[in-house]
Amino acid sequence: MRRLLAESSAAIRSDRVRLASGHDGVVVARDQHRRGSTLWTTVFVLAVISAPLAAWKFLPDFLHREAAPNVLTAEVTIGPFLNRVLEQGEIESSSSIEVRCEVRSRNASGTSILEIVPEGTRVKAGDFLVKLDDSALQTELIQQQITCSGSEALAIEAEAAFRSAELTLNEYEEGTFREQQETLESALVVADENQRRAEEYLAYSQKLAERGYVSQVQLDADRFAVKKALIELGVATTKLEVLKKFSKLKMLTLLKADIQTDRAKLDARQKTWQLDKQRLKEIEGQIAKCIIHATAAGQVVYANDANRGKTTGELLIAEGMPVRERQILIRLPDPTRMRVMAKVHESRISLVRKGLTAEVTTDALPDQPLTGIVAVVSEYPIPSGNIYTSHIKEYAVEIEIHNPPEELRPGMSAQVDVLVEKQDSQLQIPIDAAIARGDKFFVAIPHEDGTFETREIKVGSANDAIITIREGL
Repeated sequence: MRRLLAESSAAIRSDRVRLASGHDGVVVARDQHRRGSTLWTTVFVLAVISAPLAAWKFLPDFLHREAAPNVLTAEVTIGPFLNRVLEQGEIESSSSIEVRCEVRSRNASGTSILEIVPEGTRVKAGDFLVKLDDSALQTELIQQQITCSGSEALAIEAEAAFRSAELTLNEYEEGTFREQQETLESALVVADENQRRAEEYLAYSQKLAERGYVSQVQLDADRFAVKKALIELGVATTKLEVLKKFSKLKMLTLLKADIQTDRAKLDARQKTWQLDKQRLKEIEGQIAKCIIHATAAGQVVYANDANRGKTTGELLIAEGMPVRERQILIRLPDPTRMRVMAKVHESRISLVRKGLTAEVTTDALPDQPLTGIVAVVSEYPIPSGNIYTSHIKEYAVEIEIHNPPEELRPGMSAQVDVLVEKQDSQLQIPIDAAIARGDKFFVAIPHEDGTFETREIKVGSANDAIITIREGL
């Protein structure tokens, strides 16, 4: 322990500083060759307080050595205490209209920009913004018009076949079948009459044959005529029954099947035609979307990705550059509603809360300090796109700017000073003078005789440089 104190004191070269009068002084050890470093401070204070209380007896001997007069001290002061969070951010509009590419990409490279209004131009609703290449769409439009005409012709043909099949069914039921039925019924009547007459001739011939007036040959002929008439009557009867029971049913089945087939063909071809017409309408709509107009007034800001632009030096939005569907081309921010999007490190995000006031300065307008209020504090860290910085956790904080000037532009770099705590009158010391031991804090108070007193203190709020004292001093 003594050797460590001796080596530490030999390395420390500092001055004794009095910050104010009327208060006890506290020891602050600093390496004057390394401003802001706490290496020797840590060695000194750990040597003083890390040992049991008995180790403090070595302190007087140490301070009476040659290096003792070089120990840096500071006065305890009373004054205002401020705790601020300083971060970098970027200006953007809190109310911004995004103009996107709504043209579907026909290839992997996307659709090229042929013409675009200059960035910074102030536009009103209906003004021209962007013209995209529609040459491929124009060719596709002609091809689709041909396809649509062909599908329309097929649909008309299918409809004619369907109507014809329906007429054929009605024709058969109301015309052809009745005609066939009446023909067979007429033949049946004739056959029945022929059979009746044949039987009468036979009966008359038999009477004449008994008297010897008709030969046997003539009698046999009359008998054959009766048999023939009976057969013809049977055939006529059968034909009529077949027509009613079988032929009609078969023909109706075939005709109805033809109707169903033609109806299905008509439905398919009509749907094909509708799809072709819908596709034609989509192509016409895509061609119309190649010309983009402003939907509201605003100032044109190209949607160039800042990170990618810094990495590759290549603009994403420019004449001749390809764009994909749903890609943002232009933003039309509302200049009366501006904000700063800042990134706060996880070690300080707990200090920032909604409603805190903030001061905003920009590199472009350094002489115009702005004021704002914390509007949104994200609950989740910002995803890191770089594997080398994925361990750094930052949270998005949105600061609404009060009365933004007309010169303020989206994309400007900004510095944000968020006031997280303000106390008018507080007892305070430099944060390097407070020595932490577990959950307790101590200070070393020098006396006029060169000795030091170790005293426990109760601390309050702190910032990067100052810590407030609640009890002990």
